Amino acid sequence: MKCISMIIAGAMALAMPLNAKVVKRYASTPDATLAVVVDSIDFRKDLTRIYGKFTGTPHTSNRVDSAILKSGKQTYNGNDIDGVDFKRYFQWEDDGCILVEIDFPAMKQFRFARLHLSTPRGESVTNLTRK
Repeated sequence: MKCISMIIAGAMALAMPLNAKVVKRYASTPDATLAVVVDSIDFRKDLTRIYGKFTGTPHTSNRVDSAILKSGKQTYNGNDIDGVDFKRYFQWEDDGCILVEIDFPAMKQFRFARLHLSTPRGESVTNLTRK
């Protein structure tokens, strides 16, 4: 049994990107349009991935058409989202929480940024601040 655990742990270590830096010290301040709670941000050599969740009223729906991250003078367009799809309605289940991952081009770590999500109800802006 120990051997299997060691093999699995070794395989997981090989699957981890060598240059990745997951930062969990970000506070997020959501707005009323779409509540986004950021758990962590993974800064990799090939992309930057924001891990978080959308919170909302169970059995209601919304849609995200695009994502933009603004940090300083730089603007990054989101190129993929998991948990929901761009330009497609989704519905919150009983717990009112949908886990999401939003991918952006690779960037350096930042102290402050704004996540802009375009929705049918208007633009949602979530402030991201490193603690």
